[in-house]
Amino acid sequence: MKKKLVVSMIFLSVLTLLVGCSKDNPLTIWVGSESVDFYQEMMDTYVTDYATENGEDFPYEVKVVGVDTGSAAATFLEDTDAGADIFTVAHDNLGKLTSGSSSIAPITDPDLLAQIAEDNPEIFLDVIKNTVDGTTYTFGVPYIAQSLILYYNTQYITEEQAQSWEGIWDAAKAVDKYAMTVTDTDGYNNSFLLLSTVLETGYTSLQLYEDGDIDNNYVQGDDRVATMKWGQRFFTDENGGKRASDSGWEVELKDGITLSVISGAWDYEAAKSALGDNLGIVKLPTFTLTADDAYGDFGAGTVFQSGSFTDTKVFVMKKASDKADYLQDILKYLSSSEMQEASFNQEQNLPAYKNALDEFTGMQADTLEATLASSQLEMFDYGIPQPFGYSTTFNFYFYSKGAPDYIYAILVNEDGLYGTDQAIYDQLGVIQNIWKTGSAE
Repeated sequence: MKKKLVVSMIFLSVLTLLVGCSKDNPLTIWVGSESVDFYQEMMDTYVTDYATENGEDFPYEVKVVGVDTGSAAATFLEDTDAGADIFTVAHDNLGKLTSGSSSIAPITDPDLLAQIAEDNPEIFLDVIKNTVDGTTYTFGVPYIAQSLILYYNTQYITEEQAQSWEGIWDAAKAVDKYAMTVTDTDGYNNSFLLLSTVLETGYTSLQLYEDGDIDNNYVQGDDRVATMKWGQRFFTDENGGKRASDSGWEVELKDGITLSVISGAWDYEAAKSALGDNLGIVKLPTFTLTADDAYGDFGAGTVFQSGSFTDTKVFVMKKASDKADYLQDILKYLSSSEMQEASFNQEQNLPAYKNALDEFTGMQADTLEATLASSQLEMFDYGIPQPFGYSTTFNFYFYSKGAPDYIYAILVNEDGLYGTDQAIYDQLGVIQNIWKTGSAE
């Protein structure tokens, strides 16, 4: 009897120790702060299903934590040991996470790799990979996507007018207001002209770190000069485009100073607050060259489609995780098309799943949220992922060495210096050199 009691006490002590270890060493997942409750609920379901399917409890407590996804990679690298087992980053952060010997683990599970290949658009499949020690691996698992779209004031702009910048421009002239505001003149939020393509063919001469090569940058093609000329005419007109003032684009939109703004899903609530029932959402508009804009092979009447960076947020895994045996199955679960549909329905997270527009019933609804999602997905036909994940240098040169300011100088004809074709061409050469070398010289 005493022996049985001793054995029972030992068993209970070991069980208590194991439970304590699980509590002290949870499996941690970082997601955007707005989605914590959703993913915690989904992981609670996963843990319950695991016990049912395997006849034993999942060995770890699972804790979902809200972290700013824009700074998640930097936060993780500050202390990788304390970092999450699974966390969310924008795909173009993979360069910093895989530099050297890599701080994150590659995806190796065949079923997960097959799901990634089957479910994602081609434009994502290369940017989720990187090369470490001469071998190329898949590091990111896409599950959320995003692109720039247009929020506009339906009180002044009709649905038909919103399809083109000329239509919006005409609406602005009729009431003596600005046609649009860019939220910022940085290389992301003011990229609609740089990334524009010929509507009929999809052509662009732009090269931006093509094939992960820093020398493969080119922005002096005839089409790029012509689109900058159109942009200059638009941004120097009293009813054209403008930079957001210190009061903020939300105030300008609400007060009717400007009639539209280029932004993303992260500003949906702000745009809705500014315009209320007058909020319209559409993919970025087209624009048409006039004789004043024509250059080289691109003459009057050529129609361009505004462009956007079309990005994905991905899950990645900590390389040194002591829970590695369990992480890839969780990633397969969290990135499945079913999970992405539930995330869209409950949290309005735009899915990365390539067939979402056709297959997700929530996207067929007559709601602003559905329009927001479908407008972003439409932009995926006219955009590219940010090609900066191969190297931290690419991101730094593109955004932080002055190139966006040089582009904006062309658009506003700063100090009257860029009013000729040659001046625009030369300035584009400076921008091109910055992308390659980090220097304007």
